[in-house]
Amino acid sequence: MNELRVEMGEWFLTQGLVGYKTILEEYGEKIETTYNGLIVEERHLKILVEAFFSYYLDKYSVARREERVLLGLHKRFRDGDTTIKTTINTRLNDLKKSAHRYFKETKEGEKLGLAADTYRKEKKYNPQLDDLLNEFLKMLYTKEINEKLTGNYYKAVHLTPYFGQVSFLNVSNNSKSLEEQKEIFYKDFIYPILEEWRLYSALEKNDELSVDYILNETKYTLFNPIKRGFRKKSIEEKQEFMKQEVHKCSLTDFPIALLNFEEGMFSPLALSLRNARNMSWDANEKRFLPICSLARLLIFCAQAGATDTDGKSAFVFYGGSFGEIYQSNKSYSDFKSTNKVFAEIVFDLVREQKVKANYLNNRYIIYEYESDYQAKKTLLDYMVMTPNVIKLFSEHSNLFNYIHYTLKNNMIRFLLKGIDARNLITEELRKRIKDNYPVLDIIRLTQIRHLNKIYKKEDEKMDSSIERRRVWALVKSAEQVKHKIGIKKAQGIAYRLLNSVRSNDKNTFMDTVMRVYISSDLEMPGLLLEALHEDKMDFATVGNAWIAGLVSKPKDNEEGEERDE
Repeated sequence: MNELRVEMGEWFLTQGLVGYKTILEEYGEKIETTYNGLIVEERHLKILVEAFFSYYLDKYSVARREERVLLGLHKRFRDGDTTIKTTINTRLNDLKKSAHRYFKETKEGEKLGLAADTYRKEKKYNPQLDDLLNEFLKMLYTKEINEKLTGNYYKAVHLTPYFGQVSFLNVSNNSKSLEEQKEIFYKDFIYPILEEWRLYSALEKNDELSVDYILNETKYTLFNPIKRGFRKKSIEEKQEFMKQEVHKCSLTDFPIALLNFEEGMFSPLALSLRNARNMSWDANEKRFLPICSLARLLIFCAQAGATDTDGKSAFVFYGGSFGEIYQSNKSYSDFKSTNKVFAEIVFDLVREQKVKANYLNNRYIIYEYESDYQAKKTLLDYMVMTPNVIKLFSEHSNLFNYIHYTLKNNMIRFLLKGIDARNLITEELRKRIKDNYPVLDIIRLTQIRHLNKIYKKEDEKMDSSIERRRVWALVKSAEQVKHKIGIKKAQGIAYRLLNSVRSNDKNTFMDTVMRVYISSDLEMPGLLLEALHEDKMDFATVGNAWIAGLVSKPKDNEEGEERDE
């Protein structure tokens, strides 16, 4: 047996497949894929150790990261910002301590420490500091120093939170050389797969001599129960024993599953066996969701299949082919590497998917999670990009252009999570009234929420331009009232109306609005009746739009309305 076809399943296994393909293809290998997954080949397993460490050492290079940060800070210091010197000193000292933990007695370690200490002593900028920093970075880029610091970093920050301290991730292995850690990885992750494949292949071929030889010479201790079960049995009886006594893998269907899906496999989702007895086979805490060694390896590659975003891992999943899912996540990761904020990435993904004929038929799920292995804590969130949300993002991205990025990110997360943003809009509007700030972005949020509610109804006859203008009509009508009564009185009325919108009190809202129109000798527009009837617009949309108009800035409204033409 020299290959195995693995199909997508649970999102975390699919993420593992994406990570496995990413690691090997970054190493220069071509991975054969199928519509539902990929093919794991023995030749790739044998080079995966080198590919794995190469991928992480390159992606999280401490020297490259610190060069970018230190040069930026140094430029500010050179340009006259003396307050930044403390930050530079602290960073240099921390890096020196990390390097001297392993390389204090080496020539490179001594040069690094001397350059750091000399730089830190200088209180004012002088040209010599340029050379000192370059010398420090040159030593930091030394292969041994960079590999050691980078290895400790990605293990502690990116792998340990999701896999605990299994295998080479254990802190006791931090002092070991890179080659020693590679040997541990091979022994714990690759060797068991090759042994399971060898045994399965021999049993399939009815090769009793090979079966006995494999079990006698193997160092794979999980084969011990099988050894005992095979005693004094014929090849047919051995095959029957495997069918009856050995579980299939719950994730890949491989016939030999000797491991349990527990915390050390994938901390964000797995449970400790002692606390999951009711989820185990026959209430036996030692038989809990069996998986094979290959499944364990693929899950261990899952971190490479996700995108690092704000201290969390994010993975895009939907009902497409494996190739499409792989490409979507690669694009997501590439977008993130350009330092784009969450909102920009979402719109880039939508633009990319829009070129596909069936992009509105899929439901894209963005899993976002963080895990703390020590605290046994996981925060898992998922955001669903439903067809109506994709359509909103695709056809009305311009509405998001003039919204502050923090508010924009919050609104997008609300949309993706299916949470009604009415309270978010109302509270933001209250802040704008209090601080006397422009409300154009609140009007935009109101339009976005209104369009999203209509798209949910899948009304093909709906004209989005008309719906956007409905909101502006309410804004302009309230603006007329403001000119009549003055801004101070308008703000006081706005506060009262916000409470009505917040509590969904339609009657109080309408009573107040009608009195204002009558006292202002203005005709109340029929659109305001939607606050009661809600045939075309819901109460929160009407209320927030009208209140925004009541406290709006004329210039902002004119510009905003012009952009909607």
